[in-house]
This record gives sequence, C-alpha cells and structure tokens, in this order.
Amino acid sequence: MATASSVFTASLFANSIGKSSDTFNSSSSNHKPNVASTLWGDRRGNLVSEANRVIVLGIDGLDPKIMEKFMDNGELPNFSKLRETGSYRRLATVNPSQSPVVWSSIATGSNPGYHSIFDFIIRNPKNYLPELSLTKINPRNLTGSHKSMFLHARRGNAFWRVTSENGVPTTVIRWPVTFPAEKISGHMLSGLGVPDIKGNLGRYAFYTTKKVSGQKKGDIVEVSLNDNRIETKIIGPTVAKIGRSKESEIPITINVEREKAKITISVDDRDYEIQEGGWSDWVHLNFDLGLRRHASGICRFYLAKIQPDFELYLTPIQVSPESPVFPISYPDEYAQQLEQSIGAYHTLGYPEDTNAFGDDIFTADVFIENCDAVMQEREKMLWTEIQNFKDGVFAFVFDTTDRVQHMFWNTRDPQHATYDETYAQKYYRVIEDYYRRMDGVLENLFQYVDGKTVLLVLSDHGFANFRRVVHLNSWLVENGLMTLKHAPTDEEGDPLFQNVNWSKTKAYALGFSSIYINLSDREGNGTVRKGRQANGVKREIMKELEKLKDPATGELVVQKVYDSEKLYKGPHTDEAPDLVVGFRPGYRFSWQTAIGGAPASLIEDNLKRWSGDHLVDPHNVEGILFMNNSTQSKNPTVLDIAPTVLKCFGIPKPKEMEGKALF
Repeated sequence: MATASSVFTASLFANSIGKSSDTFNSSSSNHKPNVASTLWGDRRGNLVSEANRVIVLGIDGLDPKIMEKFMDNGELPNFSKLRETGSYRRLATVNPSQSPVVWSSIATGSNPGYHSIFDFIIRNPKNYLPELSLTKINPRNLTGSHKSMFLHARRGNAFWRVTSENGVPTTVIRWPVTFPAEKISGHMLSGLGVPDIKGNLGRYAFYTTKKVSGQKKGDIVEVSLNDNRIETKIIGPTVAKIGRSKESEIPITINVEREKAKITISVDDRDYEIQEGGWSDWVHLNFDLGLRRHASGICRFYLAKIQPDFELYLTPIQVSPESPVFPISYPDEYAQQLEQSIGAYHTLGYPEDTNAFGDDIFTADVFIENCDAVMQEREKMLWTEIQNFKDGVFAFVFDTTDRVQHMFWNTRDPQHATYDETYAQKYYRVIEDYYRRMDGVLENLFQYVDGKTVLLVLSDHGFANFRRVVHLNSWLVENGLMTLKHAPTDEEGDPLFQNVNWSKTKAYALGFSSIYINLSDREGNGTVRKGRQANGVKREIMKELEKLKDPATGELVVQKVYDSEKLYKGPHTDEAPDLVVGFRPGYRFSWQTAIGGAPASLIEDNLKRWSGDHLVDPHNVEGILFMNNSTQSKNPTVLDIAPTVLKCFGIPKPKEMEGKALF
C-alpha cells in the first residue's frame, strides 16, 4: 500500500423497499409524524432510565453555520423540531479535524493517542515513504489470502465492542475506519477505508480514443475503434506467480451504434447496453487469480460520448457484496443478505468519485448523479435495517454530504480562484439540497423513534473555505530545516521525498496536518537527537510557522502549531507526528506536501474543484449535535458520544474513554 498511486487515491460510491427515492425527501413525503409526540411520547424529560434503544445517526461534514442559518430560515423543519423538542449544540471536534481521526474518536470516546489514527496519510519512519492510515496490510499473510490481507487500522475499544461484550444487540453500518469488519453482537457493514478489489482506496479507468494529457488519478486506457468495435480489457488484482507477478484481466468487447447513440459491452458472456449520457447496470466480474482462486468484483460504466471522441468511464472495481474477497461485513454473509434486500450497492469506502470529477473525466452533473446513486443506496440500507431494529444500538453514517461540500464549495465563495458566476448560479444549491435531503431522512427516521429511544444526530466536523495551498516542505527548505539535493524538477516537487538530503534535514511534513522531526534514533536517516535538541527544533518551527504570512494577501496562514506531546495521551503516542498544524480558514496543506513533495513555490492559489475543506484548526470547524433528550452540557465534544451510548444501557465507561455522558 505504500505506493504513490495508493497515496493519490487517498485524497480521494436495485431493488426498491417499497418507497421511491423521492419519498425520502421531506418535500415529497406523505408521512409527516407529530415530531414532539414521536420523540418524547407526549412528555418532556430524561429518557435514559427508560431507554432500551439508541440510534446514532452520523452525517459527515454538516456545518453548524449552515445548519443554524437554514433552521432559522425555516428550511430544515425536522432538524428545527428536534432542536425545539430536544437539544442542539455545536460539537467540538478533535485535532486534526480529519474524518478518519474524528470518527475514530467518536467511536472510542478517546483521543488519537489511544486509537492510533492521526492523519489520512502516515509515514514509514525507516524509509520516509507515505502509507495510508485507513488500510493496514498484514505482513504475516504469507499465503496471500485475501481474507487475511488487512489488519484493523484503528485500535482501542469502540462503543459497539463494549455494548457487544455486555450483551446489547448492536448494528453498525458504514461507520468510517471499520475495515475489516469487526465481530459484534449483531451486524456490521464497513465504511470509509474499504478498498477496491485491487487493494487501493479507489482508482477509476477511462477508455477513450483521444489523447489525454496531464497527470490523472485514474488509469487512462487508449482504445481504437475498428468497424464500430473496440477490443480492450478490464484490469483486476495482481496474480502472484513464482518469481514474478502480473495483473489479472478480463477481455471486453464494445460494439458502437452511432445512429442509436448507444453501445453494448460484452463481458464474460453477458451484454450490457448503455445509452450515450447514461450509466450501465452493475457489471459483475470474476477475476482468475490462479491456484483455483477467484476474486469477484462489481463496477458501473458511464458513457460520456461516442463521437467525435469515444469516452467511457469505469468506476473503481469494488468488492462484490455477493461474494466479498475481503471481509467487509460481519457476519460474512451479511453483505450478501443486504444485497438480496436492496440490490447491488457500492462497497468502496469512498464511492463518490471526486478524483474523476477533479480530473474532468466527467462533469458536475455526472458527479451529482454518482452522489445521488450512493445516497439512494444508503437510504435503502437505512430503511431496510431500521425496520429490523428492535432494541440495542443502531449506528449509521451518511458521508456524501462531505463530498459535495468539498467539490462545490467554490459556488459559495466568490473569492475562490475557481469561482465562476455562471457555474455558481447553476450549482449553488447542490450543497443546500443535500442538507434538505438529510432533513427528509430525519423526518422518516422519526417514525422509528418512540418514548424509549434515545436519538443522537451528529457530524464529525464542519467546513471552511480552501483558497490557497501551502507547501510546508518548501517552507521547511526556506527556513533551513530541510535540505534538497537540487532544485525541484517538476510542479509536484519531487514527491516521496526523492529530492531530500536527509543528512542535512531536521524536519519534514507529510499527510494533511503532520510535521515530523528527523530523529536520529527513530527515522532511517535521522539527524536530530531526542530531548533538548528535538525540543529546540519544535519550538523554532512553532514560533516561526505561526508568523508565516501569505505574500499575496498579507494574512497570517497558521492559527496555531500544536506539540503532540501536549495534544495526545495514550499507548500509541509514539506513532503521532511531532507537530500538528492548525491552519486558518482558507489555507491547507498542499497535495504535494501530503506525499512528500517540495515545489519551488511556497503558497499558491487552489485551482482544483476540491474547493472546500475542514483540515484547518479544529476550533473553526465544529460539528453539530442534536438529541431528543435534554442535556446540561454547554460545550460537548465528539469524545462524549461513546460514553453517552454506554450510559443509556447502564454500562460503565472503560477507563480509557475520556468523554463524559451528555445526560
């Protein structure tokens, strides 16, 4: 996993259950329960002593500033009702405010020093190479078993493990950093962190007759059209052979009918017809891995156009829920059972393809279609499983809200370098529509909340502008803390630290908020001694970096630099970065910094579609918390959720849980 391609993907979605997708929107739902009566059983008070059910609804990225504005304007009636009849607070997040870090803290009630997730991207201290924190390869998997290929990335006890150990029925669906799926007293379907069938976090393919220039985060496959026919292949997982390895592949034939504006793709003796501007059904694939082993995958095609250039997008090939090659659910058969209920669905941890949209492989409208398809699946999962929920804990996470804010924030920010008024007028409401969609989900959820149900609705963080990228390694070079072998050779700044002279380097930046000291007894080519010398380097970075000003605007860039020794505690603090950078809104680590690049420039305009972010100082991106229960807590934090769930069942919180129950 410690490869450049896997790192790039980290920056990285049927059958009806008796309701159309429109039914899930508050504007079109015919079912409108009396919210106060449903949530409180015609009374107000503390539910904990009588609760036998807890529903935790996570919604990634819901921002309190947007929520409060919309509620005050009467645009989110169901969130407003929950605020009026229960409780609403802004929810303090953890540092750094990265989704896998925060969701792990919510699950465990503890800081990253306990659960060991510190950043999307970490490094191997011996060779400095970046690694993904969400997927952890099992080095003892000597037989090459896909079932044993990965280890759990997050450590520590999540609340669902504690409830399971105490005999409480527990269901957890699409919670981030739950891959491989854990054994619990119920069902689990893994969320963010589930890889594609190749073991990456998701890499698309693009079949085209045109020349595609520039670096892309997917695989560009150049094809030729001969007599209205294209012969090509789909690349699958690696096939291990003695002395060598190769990628598995499945041949496909594409027959083009220009006059009917459609194609027919033949795969494994099955035909899939696609109209121009449309999506295929789910395509089922079976890769031969040799030694009588196979890997089942699913994917979808989108036919952008047939002429003058042929353009066909292929989603990342995802683990088939019918026959998972990796353990994406508990029990193993649960993924298949869910498919039998709702039809085939995205299993990838990050199925909304922001990479393809950012690479201009498909348009904003197609990206929205992609997101809507993922949302519809999640809604089907929720309504199917909540009907089976009798007692215990039910935890469910939506995260498409996060993706649309990342990609459409520039429609709300006229100061962003990519702001275009015409584009903004067309797509400004995309973010708002998703907030309204979640309000519709909440409305339907109310019918499953009775007087003995505690309901918690929360987000892991809010959102902020992302206007300028900061090349932190370039700043370290300018300040004599990192030395390069020669001037940068490309705009990526020679990623993977390939241009760094480690013998003359004191510190380096990696990931989206982390700075490491080049310690002599920890890093492979360390130069700085632990103790006084290392502390001196940290103080120098903290002092000077907090004074950094953007030469284009004169604004301070960094709000605060945090010493991890004061920020974290727990058994895994030795894995933490030495410093954590809290940017002011508008600024963020550059993509080049994330994978060890040091470009010639220091601060540049963010010219990508990815225009909103939350990787800033956590005080600027609080999350939200709604409850159908009263609380005396004025300043709740994400660490308080797990202890609250346990208290509802009279379970004492483990000593490592730092949070406090909210009632």
